[in-house]
Amino acid sequence: MTEVNGVPAGSIRSVGFGSERRRAQLVFTVANLYTGAVASTSLVPGTFTPLPTPSGTWWLPYAPIVTDLAARAGVAAATLRDPDFPDEPGRLPSSGLMLPAQWQPGIAERDRRRWEASALADRRTSPWLVLIGRSSEPPAPDHARLLGRLCALADQLHVDLVLEARPASTRGGLSWDIRFELAGGTVPDYPHRWAADLPAAIASISPERAASGLAVADWNVPAHYLTDGALTPHPVPVGLDGRPGGHDLDQLERRMVADAEQHGGAQAIWRNRRWWHTSLRPDDTEQGGVGGRFRRGWEPPAPKHWGEAIPTHPCPRCTDTADPPYCTDCYGTRRVRRGAVVTVTDLRGRTVHRNWRPDADGLAPPTLAHTDRQSGTQVWQLPERYRIGSLAAQFGVQPTDLTDLDGEHVIDQHLRMGVSQIAPGGDPLAAYLAEAGAAHDGARILARATDWPGLTLDELARLVTGLGLALDVTVVDHRDSIGRPELMQGHTWSVQVADPATPLTIDPVPTCAALPEAVALCNRYLYGALRAAVPADPEQPMSVPQQPATTGPAPDTTSYVTEVRSLAADHPGEPVTIRIQPDGTHTTSC
Repeated sequence: MTEVNGVPAGSIRSVGFGSERRRAQLVFTVANLYTGAVASTSLVPGTFTPLPTPSGTWWLPYAPIVTDLAARAGVAAATLRDPDFPDEPGRLPSSGLMLPAQWQPGIAERDRRRWEASALADRRTSPWLVLIGRSSEPPAPDHARLLGRLCALADQLHVDLVLEARPASTRGGLSWDIRFELAGGTVPDYPHRWAADLPAAIASISPERAASGLAVADWNVPAHYLTDGALTPHPVPVGLDGRPGGHDLDQLERRMVADAEQHGGAQAIWRNRRWWHTSLRPDDTEQGGVGGRFRRGWEPPAPKHWGEAIPTHPCPRCTDTADPPYCTDCYGTRRVRRGAVVTVTDLRGRTVHRNWRPDADGLAPPTLAHTDRQSGTQVWQLPERYRIGSLAAQFGVQPTDLTDLDGEHVIDQHLRMGVSQIAPGGDPLAAYLAEAGAAHDGARILARATDWPGLTLDELARLVTGLGLALDVTVVDHRDSIGRPELMQGHTWSVQVADPATPLTIDPVPTCAALPEAVALCNRYLYGALRAAVPADPEQPMSVPQQPATTGPAPDTTSYVTEVRSLAADHPGEPVTIRIQPDGTHTTSC
């Protein structure tokens, strides 16, 4: 057996770079979301055969490795997603492992191993590359139908659908984006995603991701109530209306490309049930281009759903102050709005709108729920009309199933329950509307009555345990807060990936109002958790998880949830955790 620095070559695990030692190991893993199958391979010095490049150097391409693992896990390669590019299925983390120029097949085995170890340790990617995919590819997209669905939703939600083309960052040409926006806002500094053409942008966008455009803070968006006609929209079977306005995708793209090539960028805006085309031009005050500011060449006509403007007044706390501290009355806008518009949708054709006015007739007065003895702060609960949670029953869901439109976070508890906290003598409704109007652009509160897309707890548990890791589920039962609507109500949750070899630690402050929200949050940051699971000591070898496919549905975690909720009920106000181990066993702690 040859040696490197006195160590058998086959056991090289780390390489020194100055005072730092780096891991000389790279593990590829492919996981199948449908079957739970996991296939992995470990690259260490001496375990792979490099291939020549045209320049005379040598490298190890990753594509054959991933293709083999995908076949072993039963995953369609086109569905694989790289953690750094979740919107681009099939894209690999990088093309391959480049070996130093000193590596040549004719040198001594000891030296080949040394240069292989150097290449593995010097890579810029995580030492554990996990790619997740599905057993079969989705059907070919019907781009006109998908765009029709987004246009129909924009009509129902009373927002704009914006198609945008602006200069790409590195590859030249144009970069395409699709998003919902509120009318009257400015052009964002950066696009939300980068697609090579309009069909690719349409195929990669979901209504939830299109809604991320509504989360971009723009305090200058005009605030209007909805007209009476807009408050009673006509249901449309979303996705069944074909080509809205009879437009042609090729013609739409050609028009935008021509505008972009002439002026630097272009937008097509779906508003008032038709397309409006405008150029994007570099802002007069800043350099245009990628990362620069753009302005529209002209603005489309005002939306027909705009009713009267929501009354807006200077903020009495900070308007006359040169450099005011951050103000929770106006959220830094120096304006207070006395009204808001609430929209709840299921994104499948059913939508409910409400104008929240301070002068609505025939409503019961607010109820004083609690007064703090020390500060004198009063907690009021407003009539049902001002509680978003009261709309949940119309969609057959619980109030904690009402989320932001992008489906990521449960609507704030104060908005769900109509809670207003004020100083003695204040107006609870005025303060409530001012906070709601300031915290949402255009005073538009858009919520989704969600069925929680994405992984369930069963599927997440199967995936995580198949990767050789544990899943910690923590809950707090807040029954001791009943009667105090300003405090957390019901249950709060957290779901976290854990190293099964570490002691069970309890999340002290679970913040998710619903278990599916905690699952979605865990899944959103799954790749960061997987990278954190890599042993910190580069001399400690990484695991190489393997898991055969399972038949039937994912493991049922209902009993685990029931057990942890029961234990939490015995310890109200205290976090209780259950750990689901890779072997299917579990432990609890409180």
